[in-house]
Amino acid sequence: MSELFHTILLRVTLAGVASAVALRVVEGGALREIVKLAAGLLMLLALLQPLAGLRLTGWDGVRDGALAGIDVDAIQEQNAQTTMSTVAASIADALESSAQAKGFDCSVHVTMENDENGILQVGKVTVYYQSADAARLDELKTLVTEGCGVDADRQEWVAQ
Repeated sequence: MSELFHTILLRVTLAGVASAVALRVVEGGALREIVKLAAGLLMLLALLQPLAGLRLTGWDGVRDGALAGIDVDAIQEQNAQTTMSTVAASIADALESSAQAKGFDCSVHVTMENDENGILQVGKVTVYYQSADAARLDELKTLVTEGCGVDADRQEWVAQ
């Protein structure tokens, strides 16, 4: 039971940190509300996913019968992928909004990955910028680095 509590606490803490980073990147408006919704869903997933694996004495037969023919692992993998893509899209939208507020015309693609400890993190950020912004590229690179905390080796810059 303490392992379950530890798992829930760790996941909720990590979800909170990821949510705080995403909310910090977003300045305001409707996008902030979308990020809040995604953060709430991420917290809910972090809380409920460990509880889904909880086995209570006497309920094993009911649970097994109710889930006959359902691939629970595939559903959990799909939920994890949905969470990753939601967080990545929120970060990308926030970075694009921040860049547009500073006069840049670019689009951002963010991929998420788990590190060696299984912690969700930004894997790679690809920025598609206009050639007119090439003179101010250092400013845009600083904005991306500060906005999502991704080092230069995990950034890709593509001129359009």
